[in-house]
Amino acid sequence: MSGITGLFRYYCYLSDDAYKFQPVLDRLKAAEYQYLAPENAIKEQSRGRQGNFFYELEQQKTKILVLQMLGEELSVPDSLVSLADIEAKGLAQDELLGQTSVVLSTKLSWADLIDSVQSLSNRRIENFLHIQAGQLARFVPAAHHVYYACLPDNYDRNSARLLSYSLPLIEARYIETRMISNLLRDRSRIIEQERAELDRKLSQILHTHMVKEQSGLKLVEELEEQIQELSSAYGMIAGNSSMVGEGRSRLEGSLKSFMSQLRTEPALKLDQDTVEIISSPFLNRLKSMAALNEMLKNSRDSHQAAIDVVRSRIDIMNSRANISTQEKIRDLMELNTSIQKQSLVFQFAAGLIEFIVLAYYSHSLWKSLAYNAYNNVPSMVQLIMVMLFSGLTTYLTHIVAEYLQGDTHAKKKIFLAGIPLFLLLLVVLIGTVLLGGGTH
Repeated sequence: MSGITGLFRYYCYLSDDAYKFQPVLDRLKAAEYQYLAPENAIKEQSRGRQGNFFYELEQQKTKILVLQMLGEELSVPDSLVSLADIEAKGLAQDELLGQTSVVLSTKLSWADLIDSVQSLSNRRIENFLHIQAGQLARFVPAAHHVYYACLPDNYDRNSARLLSYSLPLIEARYIETRMISNLLRDRSRIIEQERAELDRKLSQILHTHMVKEQSGLKLVEELEEQIQELSSAYGMIAGNSSMVGEGRSRLEGSLKSFMSQLRTEPALKLDQDTVEIISSPFLNRLKSMAALNEMLKNSRDSHQAAIDVVRSRIDIMNSRANISTQEKIRDLMELNTSIQKQSLVFQFAAGLIEFIVLAYYSHSLWKSLAYNAYNNVPSMVQLIMVMLFSGLTTYLTHIVAEYLQGDTHAKKKIFLAGIPLFLLLLVVLIGTVLLGGGTH
Protein backbone atom coordinates (compact mmCIF):
# COMPACT_ATOMS: atom_id res chain seq x y z
CA MET A 1 0.00 0.00 0.00
CA SER A 2 1.46 3.44 -0.99
CA GLY A 3 0.43 7.04 -0.90
CA ILE A 4 -1.81 6.80 2.16
CA THR A 5 -2.45 9.10 5.10
CA GLY A 6 -3.88 7.93 8.36
CA LEU A 7 -4.88 9.12 11.81
CA PHE A 8 -5.15 6.72 14.72
CA ARG A 9 -6.63 7.77 18.06
CA TYR A 10 -6.43 5.60 21.23
CA TYR A 11 -8.60 6.41 24.25
CA CYS A 12 -7.49 4.59 27.39
CA TYR A 13 -9.88 4.19 30.36
CA LEU A 14 -10.79 1.75 33.13
CA SER A 15 -12.98 -1.21 32.25
CA ASP A 16 -15.32 -0.27 35.12
CA ASP A 17 -15.96 3.07 33.38
CA ALA A 18 -16.81 1.54 29.99
CA TYR A 19 -20.50 2.46 30.31
CA LYS A 20 -19.56 6.13 30.52
CA PHE A 21 -18.14 5.96 26.99
CA GLN A 22 -21.26 4.55 25.37
CA PRO A 23 -22.34 8.05 24.21
CA VAL A 24 -19.13 8.50 22.22
CA LEU A 25 -19.65 5.09 20.60
CA ASP A 26 -23.11 6.20 19.57
CA ARG A 27 -21.68 9.43 18.20
CA LEU A 28 -19.09 7.51 16.18
CA LYS A 29 -21.77 5.33 14.64
CA ALA A 30 -23.80 8.41 13.84
CA ALA A 31 -20.73 9.91 12.16
CA GLU A 32 -20.52 6.81 9.94
CA TYR A 33 -17.56 5.19 11.69
CA GLN A 34 -17.74 1.47 11.10
CA TYR A 35 -17.33 -0.93 14.00
CA LEU A 36 -14.81 -3.74 13.49
CA ALA A 37 -14.01 -6.73 15.60
CA PRO A 38 -10.45 -6.25 16.89
CA GLU A 39 -9.19 -9.39 15.15
CA ASN A 40 -10.52 -8.10 11.82
CA ALA A 41 -8.99 -4.63 11.99
CA ILE A 42 -5.53 -5.78 10.93
CA LYS A 43 -6.88 -7.89 8.10
CA GLU A 44 -9.00 -5.06 6.72
CA GLN A 45 -6.09 -2.62 6.72
CA SER A 46 -3.60 -5.04 5.21
CA ARG A 47 -6.06 -5.58 2.36
CA GLY A 48 -5.99 -1.86 1.61
CA ARG A 49 -9.40 -1.01 3.00
CA GLN A 50 -9.81 2.70 3.67
CA GLY A 51 -12.34 4.62 5.71
CA ASN A 52 -13.19 5.35 9.34
CA PHE A 53 -13.33 2.46 11.81
CA PHE A 54 -13.45 1.89 15.55
CA TYR A 55 -13.18 -1.04 17.97
CA GLU A 56 -12.20 -1.75 21.58
CA LEU A 57 -9.22 -3.59 23.02
CA GLU A 58 -8.87 -4.78 26.61
CA GLN A 59 -5.80 -5.32 28.77
CA GLN A 60 -6.37 -6.48 32.34
CA LYS A 61 -8.51 -3.73 33.95
CA THR A 62 -8.01 -1.25 31.12
CA LYS A 63 -9.94 -0.71 27.91
CA ILE A 64 -8.69 1.07 24.80
CA LEU A 65 -11.07 2.58 22.24
CA VAL A 66 -9.21 2.60 18.91
CA LEU A 67 -10.24 4.91 16.06
CA GLN A 68 -8.76 4.57 12.56
CA MET A 69 -9.07 7.04 9.70
CA LEU A 70 -7.31 5.93 6.50
CA GLY A 71 -7.40 7.39 3.02
CA GLU A 72 -5.27 8.62 0.17
CA GLU A 73 -6.80 12.08 0.43
CA LEU A 74 -7.31 12.15 4.19
CA SER A 75 -6.76 15.55 5.82
CA VAL A 76 -5.38 15.08 9.32
CA PRO A 77 -6.33 18.60 10.54
CA ASP A 78 -9.90 18.17 9.29
CA SER A 79 -10.09 14.74 10.93
CA LEU A 80 -8.91 16.24 14.23
CA VAL A 81 -11.60 18.91 14.04
CA SER A 82 -14.23 16.22 13.35
CA LEU A 83 -12.98 14.19 16.33
CA ALA A 84 -13.03 17.25 18.58
CA ASP A 85 -16.71 17.75 17.72
CA ILE A 86 -17.51 14.11 18.56
CA GLU A 87 -15.54 14.31 21.79
CA ALA A 88 -17.22 17.54 22.88
CA LYS A 89 -20.65 15.94 22.63
CA GLY A 90 -20.02 12.46 23.97
CA LEU A 91 -16.57 11.86 25.50
CA ALA A 92 -16.12 11.69 29.29
CA GLN A 93 -12.76 13.51 29.37
CA ASP A 94 -12.43 13.28 33.15
CA GLU A 95 -12.60 9.47 33.01
CA LEU A 96 -9.75 9.11 30.50
CA LEU A 97 -6.44 7.73 31.69
CA GLY A 98 -4.80 9.09 28.57
CA GLN A 99 -5.16 9.39 24.83
CA THR A 100 -2.79 8.93 21.92
CA SER A 101 -2.82 10.24 18.35
CA VAL A 102 -0.72 8.61 15.64
CA VAL A 103 -0.27 10.41 12.33
CA LEU A 104 0.61 7.99 9.56
CA SER A 105 1.91 8.95 6.13
CA THR A 106 3.58 7.18 3.26
CA LYS A 107 3.44 10.31 1.09
CA LEU A 108 5.40 12.89 3.10
CA SER A 109 9.09 12.90 3.80
CA TRP A 110 10.16 12.16 7.35
CA ALA A 111 11.14 15.78 7.97
CA ASP A 112 7.82 17.09 6.60
CA LEU A 113 5.88 14.56 8.68
CA ILE A 114 7.76 15.60 11.85
CA ASP A 115 7.06 19.26 11.12
CA SER A 116 3.38 18.50 10.49
CA VAL A 117 2.95 16.62 13.78
CA GLN A 118 4.90 19.25 15.72
CA SER A 119 2.56 21.93 14.39
CA LEU A 120 -0.43 19.83 15.47
CA SER A 121 0.85 18.90 18.92
CA ASN A 122 3.03 21.93 19.61
CA ARG A 123 5.43 19.56 21.33
CA ARG A 124 8.98 18.40 20.73
CA ILE A 125 10.11 14.85 20.03
CA GLU A 126 10.66 12.71 23.13
CA ASN A 127 11.95 9.43 21.63
CA PHE A 128 12.80 8.05 18.23
CA LEU A 129 11.58 4.48 18.03
CA HIS A 130 12.99 2.35 15.26
CA ILE A 131 10.69 0.00 13.41
CA GLN A 132 11.73 -2.83 11.15
CA ALA A 133 10.69 -1.01 7.98
CA GLY A 134 10.35 2.70 8.58
CA GLN A 135 10.50 5.29 11.33
CA LEU A 136 8.43 6.10 14.41
CA ALA A 137 8.75 9.08 16.78
CA ARG A 138 7.01 9.81 20.06
CA PHE A 139 6.43 13.40 21.11
CA VAL A 140 6.45 14.78 24.66
CA PRO A 141 2.97 14.29 26.20
CA ALA A 142 0.78 17.32 26.85
CA ALA A 143 -2.13 17.03 29.32
CA HIS A 144 -2.26 13.22 29.06
CA HIS A 145 -2.28 13.41 25.25
CA VAL A 146 0.68 12.07 23.31
CA TYR A 147 1.38 12.22 19.56
CA TYR A 148 3.27 9.80 17.36
CA ALA A 149 4.58 10.26 13.84
CA CYS A 150 4.88 7.07 11.76
CA LEU A 151 6.48 6.74 8.35
CA PRO A 152 6.60 3.06 7.30
CA ASP A 153 8.53 2.04 4.21
CA ASN A 154 5.50 0.02 3.24
CA TYR A 155 2.19 -0.01 5.08
CA ASP A 156 1.97 -3.80 5.24
CA ARG A 157 0.50 -6.26 7.73
CA ASN A 158 3.26 -5.72 10.31
CA SER A 159 2.78 -1.95 10.24
CA ALA A 160 -1.00 -2.33 10.39
CA ARG A 161 -0.69 -4.71 13.36
CA LEU A 162 1.63 -2.30 15.18
CA LEU A 163 -0.66 0.72 14.84
CA SER A 164 -3.98 -1.11 15.16
CA TYR A 165 -3.20 -3.54 17.97
CA SER A 166 0.28 -3.54 19.54
CA LEU A 167 0.89 0.18 19.97
CA PRO A 168 -2.48 0.81 21.75
CA LEU A 169 -1.67 -1.95 24.25
CA ILE A 170 1.91 -0.74 24.68
CA GLU A 171 0.75 2.83 25.22
CA ALA A 172 -1.93 1.66 27.70
CA ARG A 173 0.73 -0.27 29.62
CA TYR A 174 2.98 2.77 29.57
CA ILE A 175 0.15 4.93 30.93
CA GLU A 176 -0.44 2.39 33.70
CA THR A 177 3.27 2.27 34.57
CA ARG A 178 3.55 6.05 34.50
CA MET A 179 0.47 6.47 36.71
CA ILE A 180 1.84 3.97 39.22
CA SER A 181 5.19 5.79 39.18
CA ASN A 182 3.54 9.18 39.69
CA LEU A 183 1.36 7.80 42.47
CA LEU A 184 4.40 6.33 44.20
CA ARG A 185 6.26 9.62 43.75
CA ASP A 186 3.52 11.55 45.52
CA ARG A 187 3.13 8.86 48.15
CA SER A 188 6.88 8.72 48.72
CA ARG A 189 6.98 12.47 49.22
CA ILE A 190 4.33 12.24 51.93
CA ILE A 191 5.99 9.23 53.56
CA GLU A 192 9.35 11.01 53.54
CA GLN A 193 7.80 14.03 55.24
CA GLU A 194 6.18 11.78 57.85
CA ARG A 195 9.48 9.96 58.41
CA ALA A 196 11.40 13.20 58.85
CA GLU A 197 8.80 14.48 61.31
CA LEU A 198 8.82 11.24 63.30
CA ASP A 199 12.63 11.24 63.42
CA ARG A 200 12.55 14.84 64.63
CA LYS A 201 10.16 13.89 67.42
CA LEU A 202 12.36 10.91 68.26
CA SER A 203 15.40 13.17 68.61
CA GLN A 204 13.39 15.53 70.77
CA ILE A 205 12.23 12.70 73.03
CA LEU A 206 15.75 11.32 73.41
CA HIS A 207 17.16 14.77 74.13
CA THR A 208 14.49 15.48 76.74
CA HIS A 209 15.04 12.02 78.20
CA MET A 210 18.78 12.62 78.57
CA VAL A 211 18.32 16.04 80.17
CA LYS A 212 15.75 14.80 82.67
CA GLU A 213 17.77 11.71 83.35
CA GLN A 214 20.71 13.89 84.35
CA SER A 215 18.55 16.08 86.54
CA GLY A 216 16.60 13.15 88.00
CA LEU A 217 13.17 14.58 87.13
CA LYS A 218 11.88 11.80 84.88
CA LEU A 219 8.61 10.22 86.06
CA VAL A 220 7.34 6.77 85.14
CA GLU A 221 4.09 8.24 83.78
CA GLU A 222 6.01 10.43 81.35
CA LEU A 223 8.12 7.49 80.22
CA GLU A 224 5.01 5.39 79.61
CA GLU A 225 3.55 8.20 77.50
CA GLN A 226 6.79 8.27 75.52
CA ILE A 227 6.55 4.52 74.91
CA GLN A 228 3.01 4.94 73.61
CA GLU A 229 4.14 7.73 71.29
CA LEU A 230 7.18 5.78 70.10
CA SER A 231 5.09 2.64 69.56
CA SER A 232 2.57 4.61 67.51
CA ALA A 233 5.40 6.07 65.42
CA TYR A 234 6.95 2.62 65.02
CA GLY A 235 3.64 1.23 63.74
CA MET A 236 3.28 4.12 61.29
CA ILE A 237 6.82 3.60 59.97
CA ALA A 238 6.27 -0.16 59.63
CA GLY A 239 3.03 0.49 57.72
CA ASN A 240 4.74 2.99 55.43
CA SER A 241 7.59 0.56 54.83
CA SER A 242 5.13 -2.15 53.85
CA MET A 243 3.34 0.32 51.58
CA VAL A 244 6.60 1.28 49.88
CA GLY A 245 7.50 -2.37 49.39
CA GLU A 246 4.12 -3.14 47.84
CA GLY A 247 4.42 -0.09 45.59
CA ARG A 248 7.86 -1.16 44.40
CA SER A 249 6.61 -4.64 43.59
CA ARG A 250 3.67 -3.21 41.66
CA LEU A 251 5.85 -0.81 39.68
CA GLU A 252 8.41 -3.54 38.96
CA GLY A 253 5.66 -5.83 37.66
CA SER A 254 4.14 -3.15 35.44
CA LEU A 255 7.55 -2.07 34.12
CA LYS A 256 8.50 -5.66 33.40
CA SER A 257 5.30 -6.19 31.40
CA PHE A 258 5.80 -2.91 29.54
CA MET A 259 9.39 -3.70 28.57
CA SER A 260 8.37 -7.22 27.57
CA GLN A 261 5.75 -5.80 25.20
CA LEU A 262 8.32 -3.49 23.67
CA ARG A 263 10.94 -6.22 23.20
CA THR A 264 8.56 -8.85 21.82
CA GLU A 265 6.82 -6.62 19.30
CA PRO A 266 8.13 -7.80 15.90
CA ALA A 267 7.52 -4.47 14.15
CA LEU A 268 9.73 -2.58 16.61
CA LYS A 269 13.51 -2.54 16.50
CA LEU A 270 14.76 -1.01 19.73
CA ASP A 271 18.44 -0.54 20.56
CA GLN A 272 19.76 -0.61 24.11
CA ASP A 273 20.03 3.17 24.33
CA THR A 274 16.34 3.59 23.46
CA VAL A 275 15.36 0.96 26.02
CA GLU A 276 17.39 2.75 28.70
CA ILE A 277 15.86 6.12 27.81
CA ILE A 278 12.32 4.70 28.06
CA SER A 279 12.89 2.76 31.26
CA SER A 280 15.21 5.18 33.09
CA PRO A 281 12.45 7.30 34.74
CA PHE A 282 10.87 4.19 36.20
CA LEU A 283 14.18 2.65 37.22
CA ASN A 284 15.09 5.91 38.95
CA ARG A 285 11.76 5.79 40.76
CA LEU A 286 12.50 2.24 41.92
CA LYS A 287 15.96 3.34 43.15
CA SER A 288 14.52 6.27 45.06
CA MET A 289 11.93 3.98 46.64
CA ALA A 290 14.62 1.48 47.59
CA ALA A 291 16.54 4.32 49.25
CA LEU A 292 13.37 5.46 51.02
CA ASN A 293 12.70 1.92 52.20
CA GLU A 294 16.23 1.76 53.63
CA MET A 295 15.68 5.05 55.47
CA LEU A 296 12.40 3.72 56.83
CA LYS A 297 14.18 0.59 58.01
CA ASN A 298 16.80 2.68 59.83
CA SER A 299 14.10 4.89 61.33
CA ARG A 300 12.13 1.84 62.42
CA ASP A 301 15.23 0.34 64.06
CA SER A 302 15.93 3.65 65.81
CA HIS A 303 12.41 3.79 67.20
CA GLN A 304 12.64 0.18 68.36
CA ALA A 305 15.94 0.95 70.09
CA ALA A 306 14.39 4.02 71.72
CA ILE A 307 11.42 1.95 72.92
CA ASP A 308 13.83 -0.58 74.45
CA VAL A 309 15.81 2.20 76.15
CA VAL A 310 12.73 3.87 77.64
CA ARG A 311 11.29 0.52 78.70
CA SER A 312 14.59 -0.34 80.41
CA ARG A 313 14.47 3.01 82.14
CA ILE A 314 10.97 2.24 83.39
CA ASP A 315 12.08 -1.20 84.59
CA ILE A 316 15.00 0.33 86.49
CA MET A 317 12.79 2.98 88.07
CA ASN A 318 10.19 0.36 88.97
CA SER A 319 12.90 -1.78 90.53
CA ARG A 320 14.12 1.15 92.56
CA ALA A 321 10.57 1.99 93.55
CA ASN A 322 9.98 -1.62 94.58
CA ILE A 323 13.14 -1.63 96.66
CA SER A 324 12.17 1.67 98.28
CA THR A 325 8.65 0.35 98.91
CA GLN A 326 10.01 -2.86 100.42
CA GLU A 327 12.29 -0.84 102.70
CA LYS A 328 9.36 1.29 103.80
CA ILE A 329 7.26 -1.81 104.39
CA ARG A 330 10.09 -3.30 106.43
CA ASP A 331 10.32 -0.09 108.49
CA LEU A 332 6.56 -0.13 108.99
CA MET A 333 6.67 -3.78 110.03
CA GLU A 334 9.46 -3.04 112.50
CA LEU A 335 7.48 -0.08 113.84
CA ASN A 336 4.38 -2.24 114.05
CA THR A 337 6.32 -4.93 115.86
CA SER A 338 7.62 -2.34 118.31
CA ILE A 339 4.13 -0.96 118.84
CA GLN A 340 2.78 -4.46 119.34
CA LYS A 341 5.48 -5.14 121.91
CA GLN A 342 4.63 -1.94 123.75
CA SER A 343 0.94 -2.77 123.45
CA LEU A 344 1.57 -6.17 125.00
CA VAL A 345 3.44 -4.54 127.83
CA PHE A 346 0.59 -2.09 128.37
CA GLN A 347 -2.00 -4.85 128.12
CA PHE A 348 -0.10 -6.97 130.62
CA ALA A 349 0.28 -4.04 133.01
CA ALA A 350 -3.40 -3.12 132.64
CA GLY A 351 -4.44 -6.73 133.12
CA LEU A 352 -2.21 -7.03 136.19
CA ILE A 353 -3.63 -3.85 137.68
CA GLU A 354 -7.15 -4.99 136.89
CA PHE A 355 -6.41 -8.38 138.49
CA ILE A 356 -4.99 -6.82 141.68
CA VAL A 357 -7.79 -4.30 142.00
CA LEU A 358 -10.44 -6.94 141.36
CA ALA A 359 -8.80 -9.37 143.80
CA TYR A 360 -8.58 -6.74 146.52
CA TYR A 361 -12.14 -5.50 146.20
CA SER A 362 -13.69 -8.94 145.75
CA HIS A 363 -11.87 -10.17 148.85
CA SER A 364 -12.99 -7.12 150.83
CA LEU A 365 -16.54 -7.41 149.54
CA TRP A 366 -16.72 -11.09 150.43
CA LYS A 367 -15.39 -10.42 153.91
CA SER A 368 -17.80 -7.54 154.41
CA LEU A 369 -20.94 -9.26 153.17
CA ALA A 370 -20.43 -12.71 154.73
CA TYR A 371 -18.12 -12.26 157.65
CA ASN A 372 -18.95 -15.48 159.55
CA ALA A 373 -18.75 -17.66 156.47
CA TYR A 374 -15.58 -15.90 155.39
CA ASN A 375 -13.90 -16.60 158.76
CA ASN A 376 -14.89 -20.26 158.55
CA VAL A 377 -13.08 -20.66 155.20
CA PRO A 378 -9.39 -21.50 155.47
CA SER A 379 -7.07 -18.71 154.40
CA MET A 380 -5.49 -20.77 151.62
CA VAL A 381 -8.92 -21.56 150.15
CA GLN A 382 -9.84 -17.89 150.37
CA LEU A 383 -6.70 -17.00 148.45
CA ILE A 384 -7.31 -19.61 145.78
CA MET A 385 -10.96 -18.61 145.27
CA VAL A 386 -10.16 -14.90 145.11
CA MET A 387 -7.30 -15.56 142.68
CA LEU A 388 -9.50 -17.75 140.47
CA PHE A 389 -12.37 -15.27 140.55
CA SER A 390 -10.13 -12.30 139.70
CA GLY A 391 -8.26 -14.17 136.95
CA LEU A 392 -11.38 -15.54 135.29
CA THR A 393 -13.17 -12.19 135.49
CA THR A 394 -10.19 -10.29 134.01
CA TYR A 395 -9.85 -12.83 131.19
CA LEU A 396 -13.60 -12.77 130.51
CA THR A 397 -13.73 -8.97 130.23
CA HIS A 398 -10.94 -9.00 127.63
CA ILE A 399 -12.69 -11.71 125.61
CA VAL A 400 -16.01 -9.83 125.73
CA ALA A 401 -14.22 -6.68 124.52
CA GLU A 402 -12.76 -8.59 121.53
CA TYR A 403 -16.20 -9.98 120.72
CA LEU A 404 -17.78 -6.53 120.82
CA GLN A 405 -15.07 -5.34 118.35
CA GLY A 406 -16.16 -7.96 115.81
CA ASP A 407 -14.06 -11.01 116.64
CA THR A 408 -16.65 -13.78 116.27
CA HIS A 409 -14.15 -16.43 117.25
CA ALA A 410 -14.16 -15.01 120.80
CA LYS A 411 -17.70 -16.27 121.37
CA LYS A 412 -16.52 -19.80 122.15
CA LYS A 413 -13.90 -18.46 124.55
CA ILE A 414 -16.60 -16.50 126.42
CA PHE A 415 -18.43 -19.74 127.19
CA LEU A 416 -15.22 -21.50 128.17
CA ALA A 417 -14.34 -18.72 130.63
CA GLY A 418 -17.89 -17.92 131.78
CA ILE A 419 -18.78 -21.48 132.86
CA PRO A 420 -15.90 -21.89 135.39
CA LEU A 421 -16.57 -18.38 136.69
CA PHE A 422 -20.25 -19.20 137.16
CA LEU A 423 -19.40 -22.46 138.93
CA LEU A 424 -16.93 -20.66 141.19
CA LEU A 425 -19.52 -18.07 142.14
CA LEU A 426 -22.03 -20.84 142.72
CA VAL A 427 -19.59 -22.70 145.02
CA VAL A 428 -18.87 -19.49 146.99
CA LEU A 429 -22.59 -18.76 147.30
CA ILE A 430 -23.46 -22.26 148.49
CA GLY A 431 -20.51 -22.33 150.88
CA THR A 432 -21.48 -19.00 152.32
CA VAL A 433 -25.04 -20.21 152.96
CA LEU A 434 -23.91 -23.50 154.49
CA LEU A 435 -21.28 -21.96 156.69
CA GLY A 436 -23.70 -19.34 157.98
CA GLY A 437 -23.82 -15.87 156.53
CA GLY A 438 -23.72 -12.71 158.57
CA THR A 439 -22.33 -9.25 158.54
CA HIS A 440 -19.50 -7.76 160.44
